[in-house]
Amino acid sequence: MSVILVTGCSTGIGQETALHLSRQGHEVYASVRNPDTADELRSKIAGEGLSAKILRLDLVDQASIDDAVATIVKDSGRLDVLVANAGIGAGSSVEETPLEVVREIFETNYFGNVALFRAVTPLLRQQRSGNIVVVGSLAGRYAAGCHAHYSASKWAMEGLCESLAQEMAEFDVAVTIIEPGCVVTPMWTKVTPSEAPPLYPRNVARLTRFFEFGLQRPAMPGDVALAVQHALEAEDTPFRLPVGKDATEVTAGRDKAIGDEWVKMLCTSDDNAFANHWQQLVGVDYYRD
Repeated sequence: MSVILVTGCSTGIGQETALHLSRQGHEVYASVRNPDTADELRSKIAGEGLSAKILRLDLVDQASIDDAVATIVKDSGRLDVLVANAGIGAGSSVEETPLEVVREIFETNYFGNVALFRAVTPLLRQQRSGNIVVVGSLAGRYAAGCHAHYSASKWAMEGLCESLAQEMAEFDVAVTIIEPGCVVTPMWTKVTPSEAPPLYPRNVARLTRFFEFGLQRPAMPGDVALAVQHALEAEDTPFRLPVGKDATEVTAGRDKAIGDEWVKMLCTSDDNAFANHWQQLVGVDYYRD
């Protein structure tokens, strides 16, 4: 069994992944920003009699990253797997998102994970074995209007992981990026719609419709946990793993598009023409009842 660090375990995907891997018999360290508020995670671990341990790890606090990794090595003697799940979602259109919000998104979703990788990769490189599994997003393959900076942070992680995969392959360490679409998590309860009239109404309407359609047939946190397990157990470790119907359909549609066809379709002003072209590429009509 492997020694595994999972980040962002207070709720949702991270919590279910940590619990699932612990159920499989792995030695799991479930990290959260504030262990004092991890009552739900602690209760589930105790309720199932699991051995998972809760650690403090905040992606924007280098000392907490170093302390968490040092604790794992001290207690377990090694670290075999990192599941980098922690991140935040925020932002709207490029024009409307304050720079401090953009910086916050990137400090957590990109720079925080870079700091985490820098702490973990020396261990895996020296062991010449292991896995790094990054929970990314469909937003790293499909950037919708008025979702700019979250998508940009996830696109940045896609590029980072492509480079990291090449570097770590030299030392027999596999890298996988999971790309979930709409997943039912507590994140959806934290979204507060703006009361101001949108500056980009067409884009807001399409983004809203995309999420409404996706949440009619969503993936669940357990589906992502199973994808993580597959990444760890597959004989031929996948680099990209879409999770959910929307993630599979949209990435396939984008791959099917020729040249600039995908972006030109997204920029189409006529809603009916846009919906027709989307259905042609993606294979499912997301935008009409």
